[in-house]
Amino acid sequence: MRSSISSRPNDVVSALLVDASECDRVTIAPHLDAYPTPLLERLVAADCHVRPLRDGERYRDASPALRRLGVDVDVWPVPSPGLFVVEERTVYLRALTPMTIGQEVAHAIDCALGDGVYRSGFDPQIRSAFAAARAFVTPYAASGLDEYFAECVRAYADRLNDARSPCRARRASGCTRAIRRCTRSSPRSSPA
Repeated sequence: MRSSISSRPNDVVSALLVDASECDRVTIAPHLDAYPTPLLERLVAADCHVRPLRDGERYRDASPALRRLGVDVDVWPVPSPGLFVVEERTVYLRALTPMTIGQEVAHAIDCALGDGVYRSGFDPQIRSAFAAARAFVTPYAASGLDEYFAECVRAYADRLNDARSPCRARRASGCTRAIRRCTRSSPRSSPA
């Protein structure tokens, strides 16, 4: 039986959440509970983190990698509610909604399962499921392998879906089987 976030060792949640206020912790922690404990432990082992932005804080001010690269996500026409910076293995959250938390943590899972790179980019099961898909969990899932994986993982963790979301009806899509297989298996390094 899966444990709840409140009965998980506090160090797992503490290791994931960095620079978070108590209010942010109380908001984010229940959404982490949608994921199986072994996946959260894998995130910790891969040195992944979840960091909410403070009011008025910009992504480039929070992220050393974005600042170094000169990437200013904050000026995009539609500013992102969250993002995962692979180089830092950090989820940055502007919005603390279940869908944003779920989708960005799913990118961290993809990176942790791929030993520092997105597993969705090299795993043949995920690649073939994406290539064969004729319907997608969300329209955004059709935009690329990494978004396909993240949206499918979020949909797999059903509690992270808005009750009105078509994700609930589409969970049986081809991605569910591939997601179950790869989230249960050991991480594999990308091919050399």
